[in-house]
Amino acid sequence: MVLTETVPLGRPSESPETTLARLRRLLDVSVALNALGDATRLLDYIARTTTEVLDCQAASILLFDEATGALRFEAATGEAGAALVGQEVPLSGSLAGTTFRENRILHAADADADVRRYQAADAATGFVTRSVLGVPMRIDGHPVGVLQALNPRRAAFDRADAEALLIVAAQAAVAIRNARHEAALRGAHERLAELDRLKTNFMSIASHELRTPITAVQGFGQILAEEVRGDLHSFAAAVVRAGDRMMDVVETIDVMAEAQGELGLHPGGLTALATILAEATSELAPHAVLALPPGPLLVDGDGRRLRLAVRNVVRNAVQFSGPEAPVRVSAEVAHGEIRVAVADRGRGLAAADLDRVFEAYVQVSNPDERDHEGLGVGLTVARAIVLQHGGRLWAESPGLGEGATFHVRLPLAAPGPGGDGAA
Repeated sequence: MVLTETVPLGRPSESPETTLARLRRLLDVSVALNALGDATRLLDYIARTTTEVLDCQAASILLFDEATGALRFEAATGEAGAALVGQEVPLSGSLAGTTFRENRILHAADADADVRRYQAADAATGFVTRSVLGVPMRIDGHPVGVLQALNPRRAAFDRADAEALLIVAAQAAVAIRNARHEAALRGAHERLAELDRLKTNFMSIASHELRTPITAVQGFGQILAEEVRGDLHSFAAAVVRAGDRMMDVVETIDVMAEAQGELGLHPGGLTALATILAEATSELAPHAVLALPPGPLLVDGDGRRLRLAVRNVVRNAVQFSGPEAPVRVSAEVAHGEIRVAVADRGRGLAAADLDRVFEAYVQVSNPDERDHEGLGVGLTVARAIVLQHGGRLWAESPGLGEGATFHVRLPLAAPGPGGDGAA
């Protein structure tokens, strides 16, 4: 018996109240399917609902397995339902396979006499299939499985049963697709999380392994710089500067490797920000204008990390300013905070890039014309450190070609019993 898909839902012998109750049940199915996210619970619910709505002895869901080229029972109700799950049904020589291959409703009123019946499933479970109504479960018009109802408790399945089964199958197909997408998304997130963990571990190990030889370079370079004269002194000083630069990179890797903004600050007590600003300016921008108020500008925090933040901001200003456009580093104390401004007359920033420059690996200039060194995370790290110390870091610029100013705000700390503190 072949049923078309444009059939009335009601039955001539059925009261309007009964038809309405069945419609409400189908609506409940739609609501429930949208609430279920777990694929196994979803399929079990679909099979149970089919049994209830069609008032039949059992129902089953078979999904197509691309690896084997067969249909496989994923859920089934009835006494033998659990035994069916996992069993395969061929596409040829089965009622379910015919429904899937021909992508249409199939009704076998006398299944025992139908040559297309696949008897192995009944033989394995002891279930006796008398009548089968099956419909394809479609996603974007293409069948992905089959929903079957077996052995109606009434005389026979009719067109109203076929229509109800089609509605459940359509709702189920959408729910299955959504569940698959969610599972794939979860898998991708888990894989990304694992890759991120591996990256973090690698960065931590790399920074640990690099720190010892760089410290040796710095120490021996400093000894040589103090002992030798002439050209050898300038060479040794260059080695010390290179060691300092490498140590900045290691510190940057440490910060980027630490998760969820927890920078692992070292409790260093009071830090003289004036000393950090003077040293960074002297080394990185020797021609810069430095304007600092009297006093050490004490900050309560990790001097090592604050040094890195300041150096990154100053280095950024130098990198994007030409020799004819000097950098100005200034500071003042107001309203219980230290206000630092690092201004340049370089390339400037468009309004849309004022916040983007603090994103990791973002280059607001043309990457093919990159003429500066660095990992591309200097400002990202600087902002993270400043925020960790209860401060703020932001950029201002009149526009492209007009230079930029980076503002740092940090809480001012009162001197402790030990004096002014040190960087």
